[in-house]
Amino acid sequence: MKKTVWKNVWQTGATLVFLIGLWIAVWAIVGNDSIFPPFGASVKAFFSYFVKGAFWRALGGTFLRVLFAFFASFIFGGGLAFVAYLCPAFARIFAPIVTIIRVLPVFAIVFMLLAWTNAIITPALVAFLSLFPMLYTAFLGAFSGVDTNLVEMSKIYNVPLKKRITKLYLPSVAPFVVKEIGAGLSFGVKLVVSAEVLVQTRKSVGALVLETQYLYEELAQTFALVIAVCLIGFLLECLGAMLAKRVERWLQ
Repeated sequence: MKKTVWKNVWQTGATLVFLIGLWIAVWAIVGNDSIFPPFGASVKAFFSYFVKGAFWRALGGTFLRVLFAFFASFIFGGGLAFVAYLCPAFARIFAPIVTIIRVLPVFAIVFMLLAWTNAIITPALVAFLSLFPMLYTAFLGAFSGVDTNLVEMSKIYNVPLKKRITKLYLPSVAPFVVKEIGAGLSFGVKLVVSAEVLVQTRKSVGALVLETQYLYEELAQTFALVIAVCLIGFLLECLGAMLAKRVERWLQ
């Protein structure tokens, strides 16, 4: 266990050193702070945001949209995937709809939703429409991987559906689905922030990014916000991986 932890720490540290070295190398090659800021200035700008109340309010608003989009996608994706698993006819009918949602251009979705709703709701809906097909497919694949022999036995012995869900399906799909939580949340952060920039959502991380675009001498602040978004996504993926391991141990 300790060896695994130290190995992960060492690998993460090596990756950070490589990325910092790459940043410094690109900055040295470009040689223009207004195009590519130095690493030190970006880190300083990154920490300066921690003492700003506006940053925490923006982060809170963005994170609430991410949570709404993810859990709505999780619930609807999981529920409809279970229905599709139990009813193949529904799966065949619903498959083209999922495909259409998956291939819809993000820009088209953004502007359509902005016309129908507002800049506060649109980023969450954009993330939902992008996450839903991904989670639906993941859930459907997980349900399809449930042991068919156990499913048939439960039907032969007339096991109630509620008991089958809690005792058969959930334990079988939980490890697979939990692994998607961290990736889904981190992807949701990216989607929500991008949409916030496009629709200019007030009091959001996207709005802060947009503000820095008009200050060419403050490009380090833009990179600082990018660092913050990447760090949030990384932490969410780590939490998802930790949760997945706990679930796997609990089910063993």
